[in-house]
Amino acid sequence: MKILGEHIEKGDKGSVKIRIEDDEDMWQVYNLVMIGDQVTASTQRKMQTVAQTGSVISSKRKMNLTIKVQSIDYDPQRAEIRYSGRVSRENEYVRAGAFHTLEITPIDHESTGVIEIGKDCWDAVVYQRLRDACNITLKADVAAVVMQEGLAHLCLITPSMTILKQKIETNIPRKRGAGAESHDKAMKKFFESVYQGVQRHINWEVVKCFLVCSPGFIHQDFTAYAMQVAVQRDHKEIQKSKPLWMNVPCGNGYMNSLKEVLQDKTIASRLSDTKAMSEVKLMDQFFAMMGNDEDRVAYGPLPVQAAVEKDAVQLLLMLDTLFRSRSIAERKKWVAMVESVQDGGGEVKIFSSMHATGEQLADFMGVAAILRFPCPELNEIDSDQELDVIPTNTSYCALDGMGDEEEEED
Repeated sequence: MKILGEHIEKGDKGSVKIRIEDDEDMWQVYNLVMIGDQVTASTQRKMQTVAQTGSVISSKRKMNLTIKVQSIDYDPQRAEIRYSGRVSRENEYVRAGAFHTLEITPIDHESTGVIEIGKDCWDAVVYQRLRDACNITLKADVAAVVMQEGLAHLCLITPSMTILKQKIETNIPRKRGAGAESHDKAMKKFFESVYQGVQRHINWEVVKCFLVCSPGFIHQDFTAYAMQVAVQRDHKEIQKSKPLWMNVPCGNGYMNSLKEVLQDKTIASRLSDTKAMSEVKLMDQFFAMMGNDEDRVAYGPLPVQAAVEKDAVQLLLMLDTLFRSRSIAERKKWVAMVESVQDGGGEVKIFSSMHATGEQLADFMGVAAILRFPCPELNEIDSDQELDVIPTNTSYCALDGMGDEEEEED
């Protein structure tokens, strides 16, 4: 993501113009734009004109439109976001208040990938997310294929999400007696489909490690097949990437197997210099503390809030879905918690709901903390109860004027 123009300050209103360059940027934009924000982008709108003969002529006209966002639809597989709402800035073709949907995609031969985002308040969390999104070092540096006989999931693992690039399914007959030859042919066809997916979706200039995961010996068989084919077809990129390939055993060929793979100590050591491992290490740190000294962890909204008020939080772990609430009051609570921890010298890490570690954090209602000192009294607080009080020492912008009013747009 690249900033093309900026008129914002943290804690104030303003706008930023950005260019979306890849799928990872799409995920960041999805987290930046909230209901009620203003989005400006190039779009096409169907126009109707009446000819002198009285006939109606329909045509599509390309133009820039600004809408106030009422609904958001994100499709990670197609790398597309659809913002729907009312036009807030009229032009010579479209009146203010007309309904329109903007379809946003990364830059390619059909799209400029340029949008402008306007907010009444750039709070601390969304402001930092914008800065992080423009950090070119935080890109997809790990790729993986999780497979079993006849099923494979090819993924890219970024600091923010696990992106499923292709699902491959092939019918594999059982390897019994006379059916052995048919089984081997089907497996070869399956491996070929996976190999083509690897060629199509993996950028070897960026990826530092490629995990080939499966039960049994399927990962080894596929790696051997891929390297043999790469030599036969003179695919030099695949040949050069051989040191990056890592065969890893796992339980099955489904996406959930990535959890056990990324938690393996051998894998963690190999991936230690990749950005995608940071969340895994933090969750391991949390679980280790929970096992060794339960009084030095808190989880769930109310226990964590109580720990924040005691200035006891050393490390705060939060799920990004908390900041995508359509309720202004709800978002204020979480932003206030972040600022309170940071003001007290604590560290805050926001986890992606599209990572395996995010799924783990979701089991704790999306928020957990490692504490500076034991707080056994927090164990008496209901960890499943929702947060309903805003911490007091907050600088959340426009707090006094906004109250607890919620947005009602659908």
